[in-house]
Amino acid sequence: MSLQGTLDATVDGDAIFRFTVRNNGTSPVALSFRTGQRADVVVTDAETGDEVWQWSRGRMFTQALATEELAPGETLERTLTWSDPPAGRYEAEGSLAAQQDVSATTSLDV
Repeated sequence: MSLQGTLDATVDGDAIFRFTVRNNGTSPVALSFRTGQRADVVVTDAETGDEVWQWSRGRMFTQALATEELAPGETLERTLTWSDPPAGRYEAEGSLAAQQDVSATTSLDV
């Protein structure tokens, strides 16, 4: 598959994650979703590996099948916010909430 994920994080009081999936191929790719959720981010403590935050935890999503097509060179981008995170060093993994397996990681210091 020709999909590539990237995850960027900026910290300015809140931690803002930008998860992007790009179709680097020459053919369109149909992304299949089971719910209204399109992406997720899981943050772990860089020292212990313990999970400290997940964007989707405690949220509800529509229960509807959906398909989005990414043309060659096209991107799907989602911005997910972690409000007022505690100080620390973290690892974050962003993932596409589709049947296709696309993820990316980044580190951040708060």
